[in-house]
Amino acid sequence: MTNNQVIHTLITGDPSGLKILELDGWTGKLFVIPRVNLKDIKNRTEINNPAIYFLFGSDENSTFENVYIGESETFYQRLENHDLNKDNWHLAMVFTGQVDKADVKYLENKSTLLAREINRYQVLNKVQPQENKLSEFKKISADNYFEKVQFIMSSLGYPLFQQTKSTSDSKIYSLKIENIVARGKLLDDGNFMVLKDSKARIKETNSFIGGYAYAARREFLNNGTLVQSGDQSYVFTKDVIFNSPSASGATIAGTALNGWTAWKDTQGNTLDENVRK
Repeated sequence: MTNNQVIHTLITGDPSGLKILELDGWTGKLFVIPRVNLKDIKNRTEINNPAIYFLFGSDENSTFENVYIGESETFYQRLENHDLNKDNWHLAMVFTGQVDKADVKYLENKSTLLAREINRYQVLNKVQPQENKLSEFKKISADNYFEKVQFIMSSLGYPLFQQTKSTSDSKIYSLKIENIVARGKLLDDGNFMVLKDSKARIKETNSFIGGYAYAARREFLNNGTLVQSGDQSYVFTKDVIFNSPSASGATIAGTALNGWTAWKDTQGNTLDENVRK
């Protein structure tokens, strides 16, 4: 996969509305569909083709942007169902062309596994799709297709499959509350990664209950990201990316706090002193 490939964009009317994208030398096609523009594609012939699709959304009670990953033999009908079911999404990215039913099932499995591993979005799929076995030739073709998907999504600002990088300030920071210690680092996009094996305080203040960090804790406890470790703490079972140092700090502390001053390096300097000054 080369990085000098050109993305061609067809904007159908409103620049903020439906877009159709293609790459030089690639017979695949991407539909970028705001939810409010879903019906704008209903008369296109491609809607009856197999596709791998990504539904992006956000929740004010979540620390993550959300994504649902799916596949369909006739993708417009599937998107209509998602729209009627009031699912929480505002944008669909649909990759079609050059793939058949077997390919998109393989791509759905590959996409959900990698997205969960990278952990930059909350993957809403409740069940992990089964791996679809392909012949050696078809697997190579499907993997090449997936490289295009990765390249295009990253280029459009959706780093679902993009490994995180630390900023030039690559220090590891600690947050301590009572006898609870968490460790983390700032990422190049301004997000903050709490590292695996960090602790979070079980105790919660009254003002904490009902907020976004409170909801995040319940989400993490439900999906196994946080598990109880003793009478006073939870422990993170994997690295977790938050959308700010304060969001991570509040989730760890069980109370609202300023993460820019709460996270400190080994010399006692705050994140604010190292990065913002």
